[in-house]
Amino acid sequence: MSEGEQDAVGSAISGAVPPRSREAEGRLLLRRLVAPLVRAGWSEAAVEEWYDDEDPDRGGAEVAEVTVELRRSGFHLLVSWNPVTGQLVVADPTEGWDGDDGLLPPLFPLDEEITVDLAGGSSQAVRAETARRAFAAAGLLDATRIRLSEPATSLHADLVMSFRADYVHDVAIRHRGRDDLAGVFASLGEEFSWRIASGMRAYPLIVPAAVPSAAARGIAEWCWRRESVVEEWHHKVDDLTMARANIAATRAVLPHVHLEGVDWPAVRLALTFPGRRLADGRALVGLFEDGWEPILASIHGQVDLWQRAEDELGPQTVLALLSMHGSRTESVGDWWGSGHFETLTRLVIENGAQVGKLPRAALELFADADRFADIAAHAPDGLDDDLLYWLTRAIFDEQSRRRIEGEPDTAVVTLPDWVTEELTELLTTDRDDTSS
Repeated sequence: MSEGEQDAVGSAISGAVPPRSREAEGRLLLRRLVAPLVRAGWSEAAVEEWYDDEDPDRGGAEVAEVTVELRRSGFHLLVSWNPVTGQLVVADPTEGWDGDDGLLPPLFPLDEEITVDLAGGSSQAVRAETARRAFAAAGLLDATRIRLSEPATSLHADLVMSFRADYVHDVAIRHRGRDDLAGVFASLGEEFSWRIASGMRAYPLIVPAAVPSAAARGIAEWCWRRESVVEEWHHKVDDLTMARANIAATRAVLPHVHLEGVDWPAVRLALTFPGRRLADGRALVGLFEDGWEPILASIHGQVDLWQRAEDELGPQTVLALLSMHGSRTESVGDWWGSGHFETLTRLVIENGAQVGKLPRAALELFADADRFADIAAHAPDGLDDDLLYWLTRAIFDEQSRRRIEGEPDTAVVTLPDWVTEELTELLTTDRDDTSS
């Protein structure tokens, strides 16, 4: 037996784990860092590449970097991790790429690349959490939203039709094996079609994609809050209690929405369990009283509708539709569970701490503003009524300020000018050819 084989056997017997190479460590950490992106529907488009060399432009300093390319509904990311500098960079890999079969060419979902400094992270868990928050703030964990510059506003309808064709209809046709979607949507009802079309027409434009957390919000909003009869019984509870119920519904649904599709039997059970409770322990049956049974019956009806939609259109089409719905309105797009809600929550608490305007109860209850932000972002329904009211009001005020100042409320990417010019020329030529 060779010396190397003896060492391997000895390690196996002793239970010792052989040390990983720096390349293996770099690849493993990058996988952990981009895991939130993968859970948000970004898929690997190119295998990781490892660079380990000396940089002559930096006096021969050693350079090590591992990269992975990710894509989602025509948008692409190049994520690189440099273990020497501790820098994580999200960059645009699409420069010089040719277009594919869609109306839009391959695009980068950010107006500029982002760099996240992870050098100060005390552990891999801290680095991973720092990266996740940066992805959330950039909008990468939610559906991609597109803002149109003034010259591009005429393209709105064409882009809506293109997204519908490429990421909804084509996916459904592949599932069915035939193009008969008009009849399918008609069978699902006029109200269903109208609500879905509202998501397609929303502005900033929502790019259809399977984003499980957004789809979970879509299910909670559709099956619990809007299309059930719960609004008819809202008089039984105040607005803060309804907010807690909305969060509880979303939390109940989240574990059952996956990249592969929705586990509808589990969703049904989660939303219609007779003894369902809020985070503070109050039973919904006790809150809604004689309205609880009608509410449960209406939820069953909406889950039935979506199960039928999935049977007809396929799980990926339904995920995309629900993701759009869960990103569509102010009440849903910033609902708990989105990266946007978390980012707004952390921002308003940071701003409040800087000017000394955090509620006294928060200062007494939490060790510092960061701890308050962690709880408020991940479990706002665990706060008392005064703190939950302060949080919702602070978020509302921040959104109002942005609207007044003409700032986008959500993370958006502006359609590049060169894309606007190309599309305008292409569509003008097509219309001229059609008219002639």
